[in-house]
Amino acid sequence: MTNRDSMPTEMVQDGRTEAGFTLVEALVAIVVLVFGLIAITNLMIVAASSNAVANQGTAAATIAAQQLEQQKATPYNTLVAGGSVDADDPGPPVFFRDDQLPGVGVIHTRWQVVATGDPLVRFIRVRSEGTGRLSRQRSRAEFTTFRTCTAANCP
Repeated sequence: MTNRDSMPTEMVQDGRTEAGFTLVEALVAIVVLVFGLIAITNLMIVAASSNAVANQGTAAATIAAQQLEQQKATPYNTLVAGGSVDADDPGPPVFFRDDQLPGVGVIHTRWQVVATGDPLVRFIRVRSEGTGRLSRQRSRAEFTTFRTCTAANCP
């Protein structure tokens, strides 16, 4: 038990001690907590989106490099000019493909083979990108190279 003489004057007049939180203090604490949770939730959403775009960007670079290597491995005399990296060219031959990668999604790849002024040189351009709504241009990978006719593969 406490002695009334040792209590502050305002407590003695009131007849009770102040303990706990008021309703206003509790509401302010809840509001601060809610704003903190909203900020953390937004951070998680942005991180997940950035991670998905990074995965698609890595996959797009890998697929584009593979397609460029396939074009470089094609014999020069069978390398057909055509295609576009901006739109699907239905061909024939076909100058685009889609790859479904587990955990990443669909990667769309287009390539273009351009006959230059020199009949012994071809310009090859390959572009791959994710097909997600937010990741199309952010995950784009594009590679270019020249192919020349050597004595071993000339027509």
